[in-house]
Amino acid sequence: MLFSAIAGGAMTAQNLKGVGQPAAARKALWGSIGYTVVVLVLVSFLPEKLSGSWLPIIIGYAGAMGLEAYFKKFTSNWSEFPKKGIGKALLICLAISVPLIALVIYSLTVDQS
Repeated sequence: MLFSAIAGGAMTAQNLKGVGQPAAARKALWGSIGYTVVVLVLVSFLPEKLSGSWLPIIIGYAGAMGLEAYFKKFTSNWSEFPKKGIGKALLICLAISVPLIALVIYSLTVDQS
């Protein structure tokens, strides 16, 4: 969950803002949120034995490839894009993941009550 589609969308949005594409940045972020919602709805209809198998890897990889392809539309030469440190990316992932994990833990404790 640390590197979810929403976290990837947030990081892609930051990179798109960095190359002067604020409208594309908003689309990347909202698209990743929409992707996550659609995936959660679809997965809720699957049998439980499938949800714990290879499916999360495929879904995560598809989301990552989609965000990468979208970002490449706005950068002419990928290799010339400035390299960034991992610190900001980890903070974005934690800022998104910690509340999501807290909601999951809260929902589990409410269900057991």
